[in-house]
Amino acid sequence: MEKWDTEIKTRLDKKLEGTKDRDIRFYRIDEFKRNIERVETFSRSCPHCSKQKIHIAETVDTIDKAVNTPGRTRRNYDRLISNLSRHMQKEHGFYAPYYYTYLFSFFGMVAGLLIGYLAMKFLPQLNYALLSLGFVAGLITGYAWGNVKDNKVRSDKKVM
Repeated sequence: MEKWDTEIKTRLDKKLEGTKDRDIRFYRIDEFKRNIERVETFSRSCPHCSKQKIHIAETVDTIDKAVNTPGRTRRNYDRLISNLSRHMQKEHGFYAPYYYTYLFSFFGMVAGLLIGYLAMKFLPQLNYALLSLGFVAGLITGYAWGNVKDNKVRSDKKVM
C-alpha cells in the first residue's frame, strides 16, 4: 500500500491534468503538495495535522473545480492553504522564503525613523539628514539581522 501523501499527490496530479502552469503557480499547488508531505510526516505526533488529512482529502476531490471556477470550493481551498501554512509556521517552524528579512527590515525602518526623528529634534541644525540616516541605518540593520535568521531557516531546511 502506498503512503497517504503519495496517494493524495497522485490524485491531485490526475485532477489537475491539462491545467495551465500559470494557474498551478497562482493557486500555490506546489506549496499545497509540500504541506501534504509535512502533514503526513507530523500526523503521528500532532493531532491538528492528523485532523487536516480529512480536509486535504476532501479538497483534493474538488481541486479541479476550485482552480477552474470561482465560488465556495475556491474559498475553501484558499482557507485550507492558509490554515496549513499558518499551522506549519506556528507549530512546526516552517517559514516563507525571506520571512525574517522582510519582517526585520520593516521594523528596522520604523525604529530607524523614530531614532532619526528624535535625533533631529535634539540637533535641529542637521534637520532631515539625521532622519534619512536613521532610516537607512535601521533598514540595513534590519535587513542584515533578518538575512542571518533566514539563512538559519534555510540551513535547517525549514523553508515553506
